[in-house]
Order: sequence, then structure tokens, then C-alpha cells
Amino acid sequence: MLMTIAVNENDQLVSIKQVERGLKCDCLCFECGEPVVAKKGEKNGHHFAHSSNKESCNINPESILHKFAKQVIVEEKRITLPALPNSQNKSSKVWQFTKVIPEQSVGSFRPDLVACDEHDLMFIEIAVTSFIDSDKFELIKNHSIQTIEIDLRELLTQDIELPSEEARAYILNEVNNKRWIYPEPIVFEPVVGVKNPTVTTMPQSLPVQLMVESKATKNSFTKYRFTIMGMWVDVWAFADGGLSVKCVHYHPEIVAMLKSWKNEGGGNYSQKFKSWRYSLPFANVVLQRLQQLDTTPKA
Repeated sequence: MLMTIAVNENDQLVSIKQVERGLKCDCLCFECGEPVVAKKGEKNGHHFAHSSNKESCNINPESILHKFAKQVIVEEKRITLPALPNSQNKSSKVWQFTKVIPEQSVGSFRPDLVACDEHDLMFIEIAVTSFIDSDKFELIKNHSIQTIEIDLRELLTQDIELPSEEARAYILNEVNNKRWIYPEPIVFEPVVGVKNPTVTTMPQSLPVQLMVESKATKNSFTKYRFTIMGMWVDVWAFADGGLSVKCVHYHPEIVAMLKSWKNEGGGNYSQKFKSWRYSLPFANVVLQRLQQLDTTPKA
């Protein structure tokens, strides 16, 4: 596979279109760091090649996107973000920074970016394949610093070149793919005395079934995956009627919802498995609610 992306002398991503021919490109391989030459002849497609003539490296597009997103925000020192949780102003706005530092440790936490203005800090996490989990969230919460997570999975499914101005604009200006991790949104607990509808039967239609029964009958289960608030939620339905629910990637609103259901109908949280466990009869209620919230595309 031809290498069309490299890293220049300033450690910035560049495409083959942006550089001079041959060694004048002054670039390194994105993957291995070896010097590369820019091949811009008339016969073959333009590409980078190792100056040592070794085979082209296999470059991970997720890694390219992650690095490019950090590069863009560092260069621009601005980003459009949704309104802060619990704010009366519900409109998105452009946040301007005096400095953005990549991979800067703050105490025990090392975010992708630390953005600074005249008064405060902000942590910015770039998510392509790896999202904030409950352990990382606890570190963020302990620091009490505003934290935003930017979900860039959508860019990998679109025919958008990296690096490019189109990708740059998406990273900076798109709002729907950004969510506040801290501060947490306030979730109101159910009002005492007001009951949710009781469900006495299991839902007949469920999302894609991912796993069938285990060998041991008493521990047999069926695993399902829902899409809720844009995040995967895995559910294990056990033969005893119990339900185990886990948010695959940390999402404060989903976690708060699962916790409120535990308080409402009983259950417990497993620190070992990072999941919420519900028992009958309330497990049926939880399963139906998850089904109603599911936005997984139907075949």
C-alpha cells in the first residue's frame, strides 16, 4: 500500500500533495520514523518511500486521525463546543485558548490535550477507537477540571482525506460529536411514589444477538448490544432472569441512568466487571427500557 502521509520537520502530518519532490520534502515515516523521499513522478501514483528502500509501512488510519486532530487544535487554539451541562445557555460556542499543550501530565492524569485560557484549564480527549472509561473518569473527577471528549469515528467512515481542510473544519466546528465528561450533568432521581410501568414479560424483539448460551446451564446467558446516546451498551440476560448491563465506553448520562434504576428497583454495581446487575422482576423493566432507548439501525 502506498504511503501518502508523512511527518515533516515540525512533527506535523503532511500529505504527498503538500511537499516538494525527493529528499527536499524533509519528512519522516509516520510509523517508523525513518527518513522518506517524496516520489512524484509521472508513471506511478505520488507517494512517500523509505530512503533505505525498505517496504512501505502499514499506517493505521486511526492513529493518523488521532494525531491530526491534536495537531489541528494545537494550531488553531480554538474549538466549538456544546453548552456546558446544567447551563441555562443551551447554545454551542467557540472556546478560544491562549495555549494548547499535547500529552501534558497533570498530576496522575495525562490527557491528549491541555487547553489553557487566562483563568482555567480544560482537558480535551480525542476518541477514535479508545474512549474514556470509568477509571479515567474518576481521575478526571478528582482533578475537577472541565473535560470534553471528541468522538471522531464518523470521519473514518467518510470519504474525507487526511490531512485536509475539510477534516480540519469537522474537528473544529462539528458539535454533535462532542460531549462533556466533566462537569457531570445533573440527573434527577425518580420521584418517590411515582411508579414506572411494570413489565411482566420479556420483550419479544431485541437488538442483534452477540453471544449464545455458555456451557454451564445455571450460568447460561444471552448477550445483546444496544446503541444508546450514541454509545454501545452490552447486556447479559442470564438464565435465572438476572440482567447485567455495562456501558462499553464511559458515558456519564448512561451511568447516572443505570445508577438511578438500581436505586429505584434494587440491584448492585460490580467493580470487577464494571457492570450493573438487576434481578427479577425489575430486570424485565430494565430490559424493556433499554430496548425503547435503543437506536441500533434495524436490518
